[in-house]
Amino acid sequence: MDNAPFADANRVIRQHFFSLIDALSALKSLVTLEGHHQNEHNLMAGVLDVLLQHQDLERCSIFVLRNGLLECSVGRDWQDLTSSTVGEEQLRPGRATLTFRVGEGLIGQAAETGKMQHCRNCSTDERFKQKGAGGSAPTSGSLICAPICSTEEVLGVVNVYHPEPDFFEIWHEHLINLFCDILARILENNRLMRNMEDAVRERTAQLENALQEAENLKSRYEQLSLVDELTGLHNRRFFFPEAEAVLARAARYGHPFSMLIIDIDHFKEVNDTFGHAIGDSVLRDISAELKKAIREGDIIARFGGEEFAFALHNTPLQGAHLLAERIIKSIRKLRWSGPAAAVRTTISIGISSLGERRSADNKSLLDELLRQADVALYFCKSHGRDQCTDYISVESQSDEAGPGEG
Repeated sequence: MDNAPFADANRVIRQHFFSLIDALSALKSLVTLEGHHQNEHNLMAGVLDVLLQHQDLERCSIFVLRNGLLECSVGRDWQDLTSSTVGEEQLRPGRATLTFRVGEGLIGQAAETGKMQHCRNCSTDERFKQKGAGGSAPTSGSLICAPICSTEEVLGVVNVYHPEPDFFEIWHEHLINLFCDILARILENNRLMRNMEDAVRERTAQLENALQEAENLKSRYEQLSLVDELTGLHNRRFFFPEAEAVLARAARYGHPFSMLIIDIDHFKEVNDTFGHAIGDSVLRDISAELKKAIREGDIIARFGGEEFAFALHNTPLQGAHLLAERIIKSIRKLRWSGPAAAVRTTISIGISSLGERRSADNKSLLDELLRQADVALYFCKSHGRDQCTDYISVESQSDEAGPGEG
């Protein structure tokens, strides 16, 4: 009895069995790629490596459909697998720029119809259209072009090539179709995840920008609430807590502390005679002079209208007098251009000093020093203006004056 036919049948069955094992291994390896959310190019390169490792193929590639054109996104062959070159692409020159229109050649027909195109012999099949390599003659061999179809559209085409004609069998077609179905799901999920990550990054960036804008706006409003817009000096809201803190340190450590209250003489007449534009210039320029006079650690504020306050750390009464006199002299030199003549003005300054006083209630102590400086100021206003005096001097005079005309 001739056993040769049985041996041949057994060999074929074994060959198909091992091919089936390789096919299942390829599908298993492909499935493990799902969930690895990575750059799409690298993902597709890994997919092709799986095909090459588990199937007897010469070359494979993936064309991605973009704007009606099928662009070769990645191509792999055995040379790439065995190459020691490390890189993202490992593509031969020109492969990445290869394109087909939808409907053009086997690749284009696969994309157009959504069905696999099987070319059993590239040298005789009229559907085969070779590009690249200067338009050389068709190459012999077998080619399968299988569409990658998502639930709503064709994403691209997988090409698998073997140099032998009539190499691919029915089970190859089923394997490639199943392979493309899984690949479509992987690509679709990867893109959805990428889009979601991009959306999250964009929304996060928008939120960060919004928070930064809100913080800037908050800082701006806080600054506006503490700074006088016209003069750039701090206002009363800033002055009181800061001055109280300076006074508390002075009282605690026995340091001298003085207070100045400054008022522009006849400022209402300046506004009424020359207009508010000139009045604003007067306020800004006098504020600039006052800024020049303060030291680090001193506090200055516009109290409202034409009135200003100084809190002078480590400054005794005599030092406050010297500072007040310098300020008065600097203001006398200022001039503004009026409609008919130069505008000039003067200031009056009331002074108070902490001296030896101490109190557990620094807020009340600050209020008392401000009241005393205010009394001294209005003494100056009622005795000729353009001068400074202190509360102690006023108190010692029997003809202490009340508030004068502003």
